Amino acid sequence: MAIHTKAIVLKNRRVKSVYFLLEMECPSIADETKPGQFVMLKTSEDNPPLLRRPFTIYKNYPTQGRDKKKRGQLSILYKRVGQGTQKMTLLKKGGKVDLIGPLGNGFIIPPLPSSAKCILIGGGVGIASLVSLRKALDAQTVYVFIGGKTDNDILCENDFRGGKSPRVFIATEDGSRGKKGTVTDLFLTEIGRFDQQEVFYVYTCGPMGMLKALSKEIKSNKWIVQASLETHMGCGIGACWGCVVKTKDPQSPYQRVCKCGPVFSLKEIEWDKG
Repeated sequence: MAIHTKAIVLKNRRVKSVYFLLEMECPSIADETKPGQFVMLKTSEDNPPLLRRPFTIYKNYPTQGRDKKKRGQLSILYKRVGQGTQKMTLLKKGGKVDLIGPLGNGFIIPPLPSSAKCILIGGGVGIASLVSLRKALDAQTVYVFIGGKTDNDILCENDFRGGKSPRVFIATEDGSRGKKGTVTDLFLTEIGRFDQQEVFYVYTCGPMGMLKALSKEIKSNKWIVQASLETHMGCGIGACWGCVVKTKDPQSPYQRVCKCGPVFSLKEIEWDKG
């Protein structure tokens, strides 16, 4: 159940370039969050902007978790792109933030016990939605692909290092870091290392163009592909129907990303029809 609450700002700092990390004390939401869920945040007490903004939950620390110093904390990674996020950069320690969350349906974890191999593919700030998932997949072998336009858009790399992940693959469109090209290009150059007759869980988040390209290239029926969609949302609770996506479900072809998602099976999305 979604919770409407006030979170207390602990830190709000620039990570790199136009990307910022907002850390908050918010035990009620931290306790309930699952990988892939999001919050609707009121970016300012003043208008405009009128509407809340959706932000994926980057990290959460339950009140009964192992990290005693961070229990009850919640953080989001955001990009300064407009008036609302510009106001967010001005939030100070001790200030309060109006939140509704956790919202949406998150990622489905491979059933345990499991030796499933997992592939994580993220573009831009979308990679943040895969960080808590990586933690939940600690028992599995995980391959991570991170992409961005430039080196300044490569985020969360250190969050994926270590554990059973044999390698983190990086691509930038301008070639300033890793392989030159998109993260989809990078993944396709490495896809030969994965047996497409073996079961893989693939988790991805990024621009719709990136997800469409992946849907056309991942053809194995044994690969379970889940995608977190990035769309504009008006309310975050399914009331406004402002974030509809076309699916292949004949009974309910138009589904609300905030209510039915944001995570969908990539194969469920109807990419070629409006």
